[in-house]
Amino acid sequence: RRLLRAGADAAARSASGKTALQLAKKKGHAECVKVLAEAAAAADGRAGAGGASSGAAAAAVDAPLLGQRVVLGGLSARPELNGQRGVARSFEGGRYAVALEGGGESVRVRPGNLSPAAAGRASSGGVAVSDEVVAAAGRGEEEAV
Repeated sequence: RRLLRAGADAAARSASGKTALQLAKKKGHAECVKVLAEAAAAADGRAGAGGASSGAAAAAVDAPLLGQRVVLGGLSARPELNGQRGVARSFEGGRYAVALEGGGESVRVRPGNLSPAAAGRASSGGVAVSDEVVAAAGRGEEEAV
């Protein structure tokens, strides 16, 4: 709560591409899940009970790569795309729509054919604070979140 009040990004991702909400849920930190889901719902314009089941909170759980830079791999039908980078723009029907870098082409890809692209981290305070949200959620420290 402290970090979110200070302006930390609740949608920040760990080096492995997981959000604070996903880490807290995986580790069974119910209070952190509640705080982060409420923050996601509020950011999505759906503050209040029940809002966390849709919008940003649901996207964070159901489509963890949504909005992230990704690398394509394991494609047999279009092997020339393996290693290409892009941004996961939407998720529908069990596939991501990925806008490829440097070309304007968009492809639909199964989640198993994507991995988070290594991101160069800036040394801005916002990134460090957001990283703290992810770490605190992983430890189950809801007051720190």
